[in-house]
Amino acid sequence: MTNSKETVFSRRVKELMRENRYSQKKLCEICGITEAAFSRYMTSGRIPRTDVLANIANTLHTTSDYLLGNDSRYGYDQLEILLASSKDNLSLNQKKKLIAILMEEYKNAQET
Repeated sequence: MTNSKETVFSRRVKELMRENRYSQKKLCEICGITEAAFSRYMTSGRIPRTDVLANIANTLHTTSDYLLGNDSRYGYDQLEILLASSKDNLSLNQKKKLIAILMEEYKNAQET
């Protein structure tokens, strides 16, 4: 694995942790990994095993491909899967924000 992928992984995990308001300790608890192992993933460029990577991605409501830098954009199918698998973990406010984004896009499409 190249350094650019490792840097992307670390940056994207940190960004999504911030967005989801997860501390390192909380993320590690949910994913079943030690903070020491997580720290190595974030600083030494190590990429987690497939099962751990999947747990981190699911917890952060994304895909393994996105975390690794293999997928910079979501297509409809990926978005639908993410929303369906994450809907129970979203707050009412987060759901309202998603609806507002879609409604704004719908309105803009109607005007053109």
